[in-house]
Amino acid sequence: MTNNEIIFENVRASFTPAQLAELVQATYTAEQIAARRSNVTITVDEGSAATAEDIFTAMLAADQFHTFAEWKRMGYSVKKGAKSAITCQLWKYTDKPGKAVREAAEAAGKDAPETDPHFYMAKAHLFHALQVEKSKR
Repeated sequence: MTNNEIIFENVRASFTPAQLAELVQATYTAEQIAARRSNVTITVDEGSAATAEDIFTAMLAADQFHTFAEWKRMGYSVKKGAKSAITCQLWKYTDKPGKAVREAAEAAGKDAPETDPHFYMAKAHLFHALQVEKSKR
């Protein structure tokens, strides 16, 4: 699963369709919503309680969830006192050798490699667009 898929599933599980619709209405214009909707085809599994519109709304809402660091990189700051809306495990990239690689090298009597590019799961705290404001700088 990609980080976007993980966020989408967590958003759907954590918020009601009404809450997601409120977030979407507050962060997108009607034109933006219509343009995105015209480019998406959603097929709902037979017998599923979800509707295509609920899934589409969750997709749009999930795009509005980012980590503190990502909001900062985009020029926003999290509002004072805001708590993360979702906490989940996301993939994170590093080029530093992991503990297992270091221990294996040590057991073999070799130096650990300087780099060992890989992904690992790490806890992430996500904030949505209504919890941030444009940075003053």
